[in-house]
Amino acid sequence: MVADDEAYIRDGLAALISWAEYDCQVVYWAQNGKELVENLERFQPDIVVTDIKMPVMDGLSVAKYVYEHMEYTQVIILTAYTDFEYAQEAIHYDVSDYVIKTAMLEEIPNSLKKAVGNLSKYRKAEEKISGKTLMPVQKDEPEDILGKVQTYIEQNYTTRITLTDIAEAVHANRSYLSRLYKQRTGNNLFDVINKMKLSTAKEYIENGKKIYEAAEMVGFDDTAYFSRVFKKYEGCSPKEYEFSKRKKQNENQ
Repeated sequence: MVADDEAYIRDGLAALISWAEYDCQVVYWAQNGKELVENLERFQPDIVVTDIKMPVMDGLSVAKYVYEHMEYTQVIILTAYTDFEYAQEAIHYDVSDYVIKTAMLEEIPNSLKKAVGNLSKYRKAEEKISGKTLMPVQKDEPEDILGKVQTYIEQNYTTRITLTDIAEAVHANRSYLSRLYKQRTGNNLFDVINKMKLSTAKEYIENGKKIYEAAEMVGFDDTAYFSRVFKKYEGCSPKEYEFSKRKKQNENQ
């Protein structure tokens, strides 16, 4: 997935980079970071290429979101030379590479090779895990770690918790933790968290809270994003859910 607010940059990347040569295919072109982030779950990209400066949501925010929510996704930052020091702040989010825009056509191929190489290493690690060679990076047994994760989630799911928050709380590696949870429970960690959030949010709505209030009370700052997540898991919008509950309550009176 690629995000850049300048159409000529997007057009140049589309026309002048031989993506297939690096075993890549661009599945989505976004005009800003928010648009890209809103479509991450839908496309589940291996690689994100994002401009550092964009309206609505900049590249640093994209890198942070990917770091917190997308376990292996590689991020390549596009930056002007004058913004390079600012772009390096993304080092905290394990970005794969930085590309100066003036040398974009020359540098992106090497950045793609690097990102693909990183993904290959992660996939080899996954093969080891599926071969039951998964080992924790700390002394706790896997079941102990899962117990700590469950306790942490139950105590904090109404806040904006991230994979990093959970990993730090239980003293485990982020990637290890996410894979372990999926392997042992069969569920995606954030599917579980979101379902808990929505279960509580529905109770708030049923008890008369406004939708934006319910969203905030379970850790969603953006009501529009809350609505999208709600519809994904519940099959209807919060407004539709609220209407159906009000209707049922009126019928029972």
